[in-house]
Amino acid sequence: MLTTIRALLAAKLFQNFIIGAILVNAVILGILTDENLDPNTHARLEQLDHACLVIFCLEIAMKLLVDRLRFFRDGWNVFDFIVVGIALAPATGPLSVLRAMRAFRLMRMVTIMPSMRRVITGMFNALPGVGSVAGVLLVMFYVAGIMGSNFFHEVDPDHFGSLGTTFFTLFQFLTLEGWPDVARPVMQQMPYAWLFFIPFIILTTFTTLNLLFGIIVNAMDEAKEDMARETLAAQGVETSEESNAMRLAVIEQEVKAMRETMAAIRSKLGS
Repeated sequence: MLTTIRALLAAKLFQNFIIGAILVNAVILGILTDENLDPNTHARLEQLDHACLVIFCLEIAMKLLVDRLRFFRDGWNVFDFIVVGIALAPATGPLSVLRAMRAFRLMRMVTIMPSMRRVITGMFNALPGVGSVAGVLLVMFYVAGIMGSNFFHEVDPDHFGSLGTTFFTLFQFLTLEGWPDVARPVMQQMPYAWLFFIPFIILTTFTTLNLLFGIIVNAMDEAKEDMARETLAAQGVETSEESNAMRLAVIEQEVKAMRETMAAIRSKLGS
């Protein structure tokens, strides 16, 4: 029985069924936000929502039955368990606020789709590098905030009147959203103010943020390589830690060609 359940969980058809249930549930939760929805329609949609929840609970129960305590060793399984558990919170009483969090069920798409999991894994792998860049950016903001507040607090107190106000203004510069509207009035009274504004934008927006994006992209590539290595390992192909994405792709193609050749040989021998 356990073997049958394990095979069912691994079946592509079953995974597609769960993805379909998640997508249907997403549409239902979106429609339920309409305050002008007919009461009868609202009741039917709530029933469908409960049906989707039953499907998710059965899936979790099947995984627990097969894996037992090993189920909780996988972070994605724990995430699924928490998300589905939140949806079981009572609709009334002090825990009713958790019902609003049932939309988190849609995040299960991340655990189902390998490409989405790769993105999340890459983001987590990038956290150390992102933290370092964020630290550098914070130091730059603090230095620029003190300088900007001292330079321009009398010229434009609305944007540079205090350290907190200056931080918000510099963040506006970082996003490049309407920064000329702030800089031009200041430059009318202090023509050389661009010597502060332009270097700050270059160092933060065009340099530091691009470095941040580079770290994230590199982490995504590493996550993709790790997933490819795991896939090949599951196929019985040994890979080294030094293998890059291109080498793994070549190996995978060679393995695929060898399997096709072996299949052709077996079919000829069988005939």
